[in-house]
Amino acid sequence: MYISSNYNSVEVRLLRPGFEYPENSFKHRDALYYPSEDIVFIATKQSSSHHDDVFTEVAIWEPDEIRLLGTLTLSIPENGGWVGYYPWDFSFTAIHTVPHIPVTANLSSDDAISSCLDYARGLLAKKRESRRSSYILRSQQSLPRSDAQIENKLFENIDPTNSLLIRGLYHLVKCPLLILAYPDYPMFMEEAFVNLQISTEAAIQIIRERLRAGGNPHPSKKDVFEYINSNFTQNYSWVEYLEEQYENWIEIKHPVSIYGSGWAPSLFADDIFETYDTLISIYRHIVLGEPGGSSDYFRNI
Repeated sequence: MYISSNYNSVEVRLLRPGFEYPENSFKHRDALYYPSEDIVFIATKQSSSHHDDVFTEVAIWEPDEIRLLGTLTLSIPENGGWVGYYPWDFSFTAIHTVPHIPVTANLSSDDAISSCLDYARGLLAKKRESRRSSYILRSQQSLPRSDAQIENKLFENIDPTNSLLIRGLYHLVKCPLLILAYPDYPMFMEEAFVNLQISTEAAIQIIRERLRAGGNPHPSKKDVFEYINSNFTQNYSWVEYLEEQYENWIEIKHPVSIYGSGWAPSLFADDIFETYDTLISIYRHIVLGEPGGSSDYFRNI
């Protein structure tokens, strides 16, 4: 499926050095991820239509960027690891329109890549911090990714105008940023879990919409769980796990709840890691239609 959009410009955003990024590029006519030891950036075609119903001064990424970063995130199979994509600046002013390149350009072409690279290097030269740290690239062996065909299918099946899907992917993409910002001492584990729970709620709503479109006028959460049982591998108690995490969701949101009160929510580190991997499988199923859990890295080596 190819999604056409009324694009207005080609934008480049630098990623911050000092962090680890996948070493292989992603090239599509509408998006580019370019990694090297000297510079890492993304280029996307932007559409102003995404701002018609949303105003925010704090969101990190634009919808077309979330489409690209969601593709890269879902490309890494369940239990295959995770990566944080760190924008250099945390505002929409951090993305820059590439001059002399039309929105009709194929961003996977050599000419377009060269133009985006030259422009990104010009932006990097203006950054004083650029000399303080270098980019770190992780190989396919240490951070496995799906093949190019699957990645292209992921990208083309993510509709940037589907606000619910983009919202779910946005919080999934954001989670590793909070975990990996301080790798020696993760300080934002609770905040990462909140983002994962929002992503989980979005996924449940997406499945509800599918059930509604399939003829169920009022799908319940039980209906969603039955759908998951029918479409996911049976060697794992998906529903039991999601129900358990829902209890954690109540406790972390409410200082006083049916589970009592405490100075901190009762969370384990595995709650974050396992929920993230579970969501990789759920969203790959939503986007690709593959059986949930079939991408599990440990099952396929």
